[in-house]
Amino acid sequence: MITFVYHDGIRREIETLGRRFRALQLGLSAFERLCEVQFHPVAPRQVVAPAKLHRVSQNNVWTMWKIELVVPNSGLRPNQFPRMWFVVKGTVIAFLCLASHTDNYKDAELTRLAIDRVSGIF
Repeated sequence: MITFVYHDGIRREIETLGRRFRALQLGLSAFERLCEVQFHPVAPRQVVAPAKLHRVSQNNVWTMWKIELVVPNSGLRPNQFPRMWFVVKGTVIAFLCLASHTDNYKDAELTRLAIDRVSGIF
């Protein structure tokens, strides 16, 4: 019922991080399944802890979120999991950008990047 869209930029980031974290794709697949419940258009249920899911921005069209993406069997502690920005608009969830703690990213810069990328999708 929910359609998942990956921005070209996040596809490259997934490929790069996938070399370091072999189970990254498993984490993404598991998160997609959670999104189908959490953001169900008719009967949403909270399955992701509020401490892990953060609303970043919102307008009358979409809502942008940031999640700590669990990478199974990676040896990472929970505060080291990669962060992923995504947008929910009705039955469409668009994944926008992904960054690891090892890249020393800045939240504000990645939020701006995510907002730039969402304009190319919606």
